[in-house]
Amino acid sequence: MNVSCKPPDDFNGPKTGKYHLIVSIGNNSAGKELQQQKCTFSVEGLQYSTEYTFQVRLPFPHFHNHTLLIYIIVVILQYLNNTNTNNSNAVIIFLVFLIIVTSIALLVKQLMNVEPIHADVLLETYKRKIADEGRLFLAEFQSIPRVFGKFSIKDARKPFNQNKNRYVDILPYDYNRVELSDINGEAGSNYINASYIDGFKEPRKYIAAQGPRDETVDDFWRMIWEQKATVIVMVTRCEEGNKNKCALYWPLMEEGSRVFGDVIVEINEHKRCPDYIIQKLTIANRKEKATGRAVTHIQFTSWPDHGVPEDPHLLLKLRRRVNAFSNFFSGPVVVHCSAGVGRTGTYIGIDAMLEGLEAESKVDVYGYVVKLRRQRCLMVQVEAQYILIHQALVEYNQFGETEVSLSELHSYLSNMKKRDPPSEPSPLEAEFQRLPSYRSWRTQHIGNQEENKSKNRNSNVIPYDFNRVTLKHELEMSKESEHDSDESSDDDSDSEEMGKYINASFVMSYWKPEVMIAAQGPLKETIGDFWQMIFQRKVKVIVMLTELKNGDQEACSQYWEEGKQTYGDVEVHMKDTNKSSAYTIRAFELRHSKRKDPRTVFQYQFNNWNGEELPVEPKELILMIQNLKQKLPKKNSTEGNKFHRNVPLLIHCRDGSQQTGIFCALLNLLESAETEEVIDVFQAVKSLRKARPGMVPTFFANTLWWWFLKNMFLKAHGFPQFPHF
Repeated sequence: MNVSCKPPDDFNGPKTGKYHLIVSIGNNSAGKELQQQKCTFSVEGLQYSTEYTFQVRLPFPHFHNHTLLIYIIVVILQYLNNTNTNNSNAVIIFLVFLIIVTSIALLVKQLMNVEPIHADVLLETYKRKIADEGRLFLAEFQSIPRVFGKFSIKDARKPFNQNKNRYVDILPYDYNRVELSDINGEAGSNYINASYIDGFKEPRKYIAAQGPRDETVDDFWRMIWEQKATVIVMVTRCEEGNKNKCALYWPLMEEGSRVFGDVIVEINEHKRCPDYIIQKLTIANRKEKATGRAVTHIQFTSWPDHGVPEDPHLLLKLRRRVNAFSNFFSGPVVVHCSAGVGRTGTYIGIDAMLEGLEAESKVDVYGYVVKLRRQRCLMVQVEAQYILIHQALVEYNQFGETEVSLSELHSYLSNMKKRDPPSEPSPLEAEFQRLPSYRSWRTQHIGNQEENKSKNRNSNVIPYDFNRVTLKHELEMSKESEHDSDESSDDDSDSEEMGKYINASFVMSYWKPEVMIAAQGPLKETIGDFWQMIFQRKVKVIVMLTELKNGDQEACSQYWEEGKQTYGDVEVHMKDTNKSSAYTIRAFELRHSKRKDPRTVFQYQFNNWNGEELPVEPKELILMIQNLKQKLPKKNSTEGNKFHRNVPLLIHCRDGSQQTGIFCALLNLLESAETEEVIDVFQAVKSLRKARPGMVPTFFANTLWWWFLKNMFLKAHGFPQFPHF
């Protein structure tokens, strides 16, 4: 085992002495010790299936030599013993004071002097701190004590309370723990692992709690009732990575209600959205005559098992939902994950700092995280969460609120179209100009390799390496196809980079990550690869948004023929064609030579989009979308945010970006409008631009969605019509 470490930025002492590596089995304090001038160790002779603890220390000889310090004190005391008694007592008192102060200074971690960040330099400050692998962020985060030892935790450690704690080292401080009412003087009946947390200005705005255990569910609901809480924010799933993170503490819809101690919890509504679940509950107390109270339970389901959400916008969206259900007369907002410190602290930090940003145009993230740690240990548990708070603030400060509810869309568009003065861009145009292009934000090495350049129709639209669609070689596919099924997923191995190249990218859909493919129209030389991709990725529907030619220029090779065609081990048989004025539906049967069961794939070719930015008949495009959605597999609401590469929908135009980007955004916006009755055009385009170059390149294309939404969807759902846009 090789062990190395990066030298500290601040030594707080002379740069002398050796690094010490202590190797022990399990958590035993005693162990083997190695010393080196540099922090590079090699440990041999370790035993298989044994847990080891590695600890690196860098003691400073000048401060570490307690023997020398004690010897000096003894000499002084011997000298003082031979001198005047009064003077001796005074000097001894002074020496004792000096020793105590010196010891505390050496043992207590010093907080850094981190200035609040003003809004106008927030992005620049973030870039500076994230540079060099986040060195400045790491220094800030590591300077904050994990636990403030001056605050006692006696109540949590009492024997009758210990089984109520999910983790032995994450305990509430005594001074601000949430105290429940006593039950008949029973010892520990007033204890729950939860802490009051101050907001930006509001004292005790939040309660940070651990995820309820089976043994503490009754206590949790008693806390909700006694604290008059009306909003619960759950930032975990009940199980993650086969580990129990939180008990299921609410009734299911089929149950209707459940009793927890004296509290009756009734579920009235369960609404699943892509990143969260909203449940409307009513709670009542059997021992009190008070009427029932409405409680909203919001569970965020898109926090990955490891790390943090890649897109900070998801947490800004969660905050909007939570604030929509909070009101001035509510009790504290109860926030919990599993331990009630990491994700919980991150959400609270984002909410409080956004409030500060709006009120004062500056933020003190460092100071607030210190404040959080003074109120509950380990709040904002890891550096990535500390950075995520900054990322969310940067996102909000740069782009603001761009989500619009359908009920407000009429007034929103009226205001966003106005030019004041007339020579300036409208707010809608200015919003589009703020969209990042994300050009070259990720590598495009594979598509630019010499052997792959001829496979690209447009040299400016090359898929990013991180989300490109890879093809397995035929020999590999033949082996897998012997036991393949439509329900199985293609398991991409670590060697995916070595897969065959095709100009296609995975694109985020509204409901799941990476369940759409955006591809260029196949070249004559890549038709076989195109059908291999359709078969390997189990595509159910192909959407073709271009004619075969744009004038004299080829836009897409005709990749289908009458009858049967064979591409490697895949046989393609066109079974049926159905034409309408606006689009054509073709049905194909795909069969692998090593499989018995065929697959059916539908192709929808939109006929009226000849390279123009907008289709001739946009209404027809909506009708086609409504038709093809019936061919897509139904969403499985139990899947949560699991990662999928089983892609049912493939969209292509000439280059896989221009018309394809408009279509993908439109599909996602319609899903959002139907599910949540809100749309966010800005974020929809931003997400697509991160997935593939050239998506939605012009403001003219951007206006298409507003036309669709106001003239088609809103009319169908009873919302008011708008004047010409």
